Amino acid sequence: MTIPGWLAALAVGLLAGAVSGLVGIGGGAVMVPFLYFFLALPDLSGVHTPAAQQAVVAHATSLLVIVPVSLRGAWLYHRAGLVEWRAIWRMGLASVVTASLGARAAVALPGALLKLAFGTFLLVIAARLFIGKRSTQPTGDWAENHMHTGRALAGGAAVGFFSALLGVGGGLVAIPVLIYGLHLPIRKVTGTSLALITFTALVGVAAYAVSGWAAPDGAGATTYFHLPAALALAIGALLAVPLGTGLQMRMPSHALRKMFAVVFLVLGARIVIVNLLNLLGR
Repeated sequence: MTIPGWLAALAVGLLAGAVSGLVGIGGGAVMVPFLYFFLALPDLSGVHTPAAQQAVVAHATSLLVIVPVSLRGAWLYHRAGLVEWRAIWRMGLASVVTASLGARAAVALPGALLKLAFGTFLLVIAARLFIGKRSTQPTGDWAENHMHTGRALAGGAAVGFFSALLGVGGGLVAIPVLIYGLHLPIRKVTGTSLALITFTALVGVAAYAVSGWAAPDGAGATTYFHLPAALALAIGALLAVPLGTGLQMRMPSHALRKMFAVVFLVLGARIVIVNLLNLLGR
């Protein structure tokens, strides 16, 4: 990988880590669009990735970075008593099963279709950040009887599948489930989301590794991972996670939510338009 490639990945990792710690997502919504661009430029990435595999490699590499980033963020929130582990075990049980299914679907689907799905996902993120409001539930102790096991299992299944399919960690699926499905106190949502993401991303990474072993012309378990890019992204993200968690604990995030909504809107619209035209053969 070239020096400009290292520097670009490091900078994007810093942004992804801050977003991860602040909002409770894994950072894939920042890393995946960058990796689409990065992998399409061999002079920057240092390797030639076939166009049909670029989306899969982007998603798998993003998940690989998300594992240590979400783990560190969850640990910081856990130390502050802001992770609800009782919710994680139930949701994690379902997400482990469906994450492997999502990874297999990602390998089987056309790259342009995957990118179109992710672009649509970014537009949903933008809409949620523009108009979504967090729960007004009280922030006191969360009682066990607030847990609806069926909702927890269904929510965990959705988190696991979309985490592996789109390489985004699943936080933006987990957050509304935690707030509106399980009625988790708002103070615990970000940390609990990051803890759950750690499990789902790890299973997704394992599924991509297994798919790499099964690929006929692959390089084994690392077939779908760009390891130098993952290392640079992870270094930047791990450095920035404490910044995001610190901001979340001390400062209002309204202005930042709107700013990221604009970024996701622009990126999502571009990805949707370009790949929709590709699928239509134009």
